[in-house]
Amino acid sequence: MVPFGKMPLAKYKSKGVIIAEQILAKIKSGEYASGSKLPAERLIAEQVGASRPSVREAISALHIVGIIERHPGDGNYISSELIPDDLSLHLQATRILEESDSPYEILQARKVVETGSARLAIREASDQDINKITSVWEEKYQIGLAGDYQAYTRLGKKLHLAIAEATQNRIIISMVDRLLDISTQPLWQNMRRLYYEKDPIRIDQMLDIHDRIVRAIQHRNSHEAILALEADFDTVLEQLYSMNGREG
Repeated sequence: MVPFGKMPLAKYKSKGVIIAEQILAKIKSGEYASGSKLPAERLIAEQVGASRPSVREAISALHIVGIIERHPGDGNYISSELIPDDLSLHLQATRILEESDSPYEILQARKVVETGSARLAIREASDQDINKITSVWEEKYQIGLAGDYQAYTRLGKKLHLAIAEATQNRIIISMVDRLLDISTQPLWQNMRRLYYEKDPIRIDQMLDIHDRIVRAIQHRNSHEAILALEADFDTVLEQLYSMNGREG
């Protein structure tokens, strides 16, 4: 197989789009036939000179439209039912990447904004604010135990927004609300859903972390709240991108 080429400088294209276009070009040329296995994500990243998050985002977009199939424990394959010249699927995949913000960058931004938001919330929150955070958390906890993924993610947004609202700061509330809205984009949702489908027990790990966050807020313990929030975002990053290298 011919290696992937180094990524060219492109002012108006994201890295994910450029990587997806290289994969699509190899499919169209016949280098990757239907049913063939893609190189490991780590290897693709090395060959194109990009980060693994950019490769993971490109592959996720191709997975959403059915160009790539994920075989748990065995990597990524070109769909066995793919028609190589189906340009509509190619366009759909690149459009998803063009219209989605990078989940990796969203998480970085949320980590910065929401840790600061939690610190201020602990200082400014009324008892009523803390009761609201607790109420949302208790509902999310029960939904998580029941394994209802869609409701779990919806209540996740509600919990993080409730913490932001406890700051009493309209600018912070607006920033967090915007970042949470971006987190509903198809690219993000697909990557996270796949992670939980592999092993639904993984929700339990997140429930434990969120329990730490809420308990710290209840006790107005800024230090513990920040540690728990940082663990929350670091865990999600690992979930989405397998930064420890165990996958792909």
